[in-house]
Amino acid sequence: NIGLRNRRSGFDSQRECHLPFILSKPFFVLRKIVDLMFYFMSFLSNDYKQRLDDHLIFKSLTNLKQLRAFMELHVYAVWDFMSLLKSLQAIISPHGSPWLPNRNTQIVRLINEIVLEEESDLARPDVENEYASHFEMYLSAMDEIGASTKEIKAFILEVEARGIDDVLAAKIAPPIVQGFLDSTFKTISDGKVHEIASSFAYGRENLVPVMFKSILDDCQVTSKQAPLFHYYLERHAHLDGEQHGPMADKLVSFLTGNDSIKIEEAKKAAEYSVKARIELWDSVLSAIPKV
Repeated sequence: NIGLRNRRSGFDSQRECHLPFILSKPFFVLRKIVDLMFYFMSFLSNDYKQRLDDHLIFKSLTNLKQLRAFMELHVYAVWDFMSLLKSLQAIISPHGSPWLPNRNTQIVRLINEIVLEEESDLARPDVENEYASHFEMYLSAMDEIGASTKEIKAFILEVEARGIDDVLAAKIAPPIVQGFLDSTFKTISDGKVHEIASSFAYGRENLVPVMFKSILDDCQVTSKQAPLFHYYLERHAHLDGEQHGPMADKLVSFLTGNDSIKIEEAKKAAEYSVKARIELWDSVLSAIPKV
């Protein structure tokens, strides 16, 4: 029954997610935790921090041609971000019938609130009651500047028809993003819940505001040329920087607790994800036209 079992992680969601695999006490008995603002920095080595801060991809998008090339590859990371998020939700807040009470309501609230906005956010700043996932908003921004969405749409159709395992094995994705997709779905498939949460928090949510703010600061493509693109970046940077990032930090801290083994596993998962991100940026940078 797919409704009761995560197809990739193997968790029998309605049963296993209710085991006390996180803490021995219910979450309404909150413990004092470390300041979440220091979590991201403590999870990464100085080398990774420096490589993230100094990456040249932030300064490489100076015209529409370069922006198109970037978006046609980065869109795969936008898509598999949603896959990582939904895999985490499937473990923490499983769907299906019969519904069973979940005592871990703190993290259920956190993950469901993140999913709500990532999967059905306000699509445009000037239109009420029109909603879209951030992936769909990104596709609209691509259409706006003339970037091709043909390859990513064909890729998703293949995933729908064949399943992600077959598609990854067949290496249908562009070679530049193949390794990044492999690393994401390896985390989804093999990772423990706190490892997946760490990958999501420190390989995704905490990187996005830095990345998008740098692009907004340095990109010479104006909001008049690409209003949807600027809206997407500003909206995502705002949500992740002020809401989703801190929420993801809390998820990791709740899931690891004071368990030193889980904390170390979470740190390794974070560095694995950041390494994959840097390698993706390196590859994308090499594909962006110089002029």
